[in-house]
Amino acid sequence: MFETIEKEILSAQKETKKVLIIGLGQIGFSNAEYMTKLGLHVEGVDLNKEAINRALHHKVIQKEATNFAGYDYYIICISTHNPENMFIPFLEGVYSIVKRISQEGKTGALVGIDSTITRGTSRKLESILDHRLHVVHVPHRFYIHEKETHGVNQARVVGGCRPCCTEAAFGFYNNMLKIPLQQVNSIEIAEMTKIVENSYRFMEIAFAEELKIICDRINVDFGELRHAVNSKWNINILEAKEGIGGHCLPKDSQMLLDISNKILPHSIIETAKKIDSSYRLHKNPQLEIQ
Repeated sequence: MFETIEKEILSAQKETKKVLIIGLGQIGFSNAEYMTKLGLHVEGVDLNKEAINRALHHKVIQKEATNFAGYDYYIICISTHNPENMFIPFLEGVYSIVKRISQEGKTGALVGIDSTITRGTSRKLESILDHRLHVVHVPHRFYIHEKETHGVNQARVVGGCRPCCTEAAFGFYNNMLKIPLQQVNSIEIAEMTKIVENSYRFMEIAFAEELKIICDRINVDFGELRHAVNSKWNINILEAKEGIGGHCLPKDSQMLLDISNKILPHSIIETAKKIDSSYRLHKNPQLEIQ
């Protein structure tokens, strides 16, 4: 009986609550697509008109938002890299959005930051909002080639500025969206989670790139060596491909490196970045000529 009542309450919430997805790139689009399939009322906004048109065309949002008023959930999904250099972190867009939410947003609503941010950002955003809205960080995890197993609804970390914020996050992400949540004790840990994940991945790839350069120079078959080493149960050397591309790994590892540089005289992340640059030249010698 209680399960039936709970389902009825959730169903009613889905019909009456409004979600605004801010940023309709890959993160925002995948969020909107998933939430719309669950029956939520989802609207979106993006500076890029093509992103808006794509979301409307695929019917992952019901309409383009004209202002920030009246929403129950504000999900920030914008890119946090510098528009002029995708490898450099840039958080001004997030601050600008939250300033607008502070002026137009609905009191008591939830602001979920899915975008990758560096340590200390969430507290500053909460200060801008003066705790009129709840602030949580739920770093987005999504792998487009495995949407069924590693899509929007995979396990994610959640941290809130205050206990009431975390409670609101569980009500939305866990109860309504059915996303398994790993709660951490502070929002700073949530902020660190994504940049540590991607920095670790960056270093794994950089090690493979370094090994590939060594193998090529000493005339050893990298593929065969990798296969032999990976026969050990606790080792998984990755492939060395075209260099570490995209904007997530280079940008997020830079966020961690910026923190590391204030604490340590040397950083393995910095070395990994140099290895990746060397590998790119090794892979494409003409780049050095240019």
